[in-house]
This record gives sequence, C-alpha cells and structure tokens, in this order.
Amino acid sequence: SCGLLDRIDGFDAEFFGISPREAQQIDPQQRLLLELAWEALEHAGIPPRSMAGSRTGVYVGISSNDYAHMSGAGWPDAYSNTGVSFSIAANRVSYVFDLHGPSMAVDTACSSSLVCIHEACQAILNGECDAALAGGVSVIADIRPWLGFARASMLSPNGRCKSFDESGDGYVRSEGGGLVLLKPLAAAERDSDNILGVILATGVNSDGRTLGLSMPNGESQEALLRDVYTGCG
Repeated sequence: SCGLLDRIDGFDAEFFGISPREAQQIDPQQRLLLELAWEALEHAGIPPRSMAGSRTGVYVGISSNDYAHMSGAGWPDAYSNTGVSFSIAANRVSYVFDLHGPSMAVDTACSSSLVCIHEACQAILNGECDAALAGGVSVIADIRPWLGFARASMLSPNGRCKSFDESGDGYVRSEGGGLVLLKPLAAAERDSDNILGVILATGVNSDGRTLGLSMPNGESQEALLRDVYTGCG
C-alpha cells in the first residue's frame, strides 16, 4: 500500500510564467513546491508577489529523483537538466517569486524536511535572511526505488507506520509536500501575520555507526532530544 496524491499532473504552468514545453520537463516535485510556496504565503496573510526582492530563503528537503529516471529515455532539450535537478527544486521557487535569501536543496533521506527547518531557523538567527520558506516534497513516479525498499524489508506488510513502536515492521511510502513560512516572532507580530506556532529550538546530529546503515541509534536520538530541550530551557 502507499499514499498517493490525486491529479499530480494538474499544474497551471501559465500562472507561474512557465511555458507548456518547459512544464513537461519539470519534475512534479518542483511544480508542487511552487504551489505550496504560494499557499504558504497566502495562508500567512502575505500577498505572494509582495515578497519580490526580499531577503527570503528557500530550504527544500528532497530525496527522490524518480522523474529523472522516467524522462531519461528521451532526447534531452534545453529544459531537461533544470527540470530534474535537486538544486533547482529550491532555486525555481526563489526565481519565480524573486526571493534573494539563501536557496538550497537538502537530502538527508527521511529527515530532509526537518533538517531544512533547522537550517532555515539558523539562517534567520544568523541574519542570513529575514524570512524563509522551508519544508519538503516527495512524489513516487518510478517502481525501481520501491522494489529496492521492498527487497530491503523496509516496507510495512500491513500498510501502517508505527514509528518507534515495538510492533513496528516497516513504513509506508507516500507522496506529499509541505512548506512553512518562518520569521522571527517579533516580525510576524509586527506584520500581523497568521501565526501557527513558535519554534523554541532545533538541533541536528547523526546516529553514527549502528547495527546497519539504515538502522537507528536510540542513544544518539536521545542525546539530540536532550540538547534541544536544554537549548529551550
């Protein structure tokens, strides 16, 4: 079993100033991110086009290049490389909305989107940008990665994710995406933005060496939790 999005092909390219020919070469993940960026700004109460020229960063978690595998059989054109590049997944958002902060794609597998949140928070705290769009995206378009996960016994046979549970027997691959707009709390209050929550602290580490490359390390994850909770008192 898996979680799939409806109408993954339903993209209004003209709305974002993209020609139909170029849109065909653009990974659906990039298309989703443009829609999500617009929705995130709109939901915050900010006219998206008013962000042009601002010091807004874009941090995108992305790990799947299924579309590149699917489209690789055809002869490349002027849009082929940018259409499937991980870096362009972030850079296209910066380009379309004319955002001048840092713009980068992050691939740390399952933690990609949360690492993006951390990096965006750090960039804001360090004065590298005034605000940031951060999150992740995933679209399942090719069966080959699926077969690899199945043969590695990573997929749940009963179609349920039970993370950190004693009865956990794998996970369920799903499509989706999400972006949040991050700003310093004082700035969000000043601008009367729609505030969903406040991030008190973030942190990142690695499990290091475990029983297997894809196996977790409870002690490392506990240490990270303690560091983050200590950081916010």
